[in-house]
Amino acid sequence: MQKWIMFSLFIVACLLGTGVLFQNISARQAELAKEATAGPSLKFNASNYKFEISGKAKAGEKVTLSLVNKEGLHAVEIAGTNVKLDNNTKTADFTFEKPGEYEVICALPCGPGHAEMRAKFVVE
Repeated sequence: MQKWIMFSLFIVACLLGTGVLFQNISARQAELAKEATAGPSLKFNASNYKFEISGKAKAGEKVTLSLVNKEGLHAVEIAGTNVKLDNNTKTADFTFEKPGEYEVICALPCGPGHAEMRAKFVVE
């Protein structure tokens, strides 16, 4: 009797685990599809004391800006603009009026390397 109960619990746990796995995969696929159909974007990947920036921006063109905290808790501020991204506002649409080089700084004290957490990107 006890063996059947344990076997039944094991089967139920496997089915629940499989359901959760596929639910996460579906959510990620929907997110990737949304990114693929979106227009130009700049993605700021923040990890401990550094930014990795992917994407391109052109002057006069609306760009979707997004922040991804890979390690730690960070916030992005683009110098010379009113753009601020954090955990409450992870994405924003913005139009860079002028081409040139823009500096990104971490606007949330994140540890001993916070002062050096800067990066630059070019708007064409």
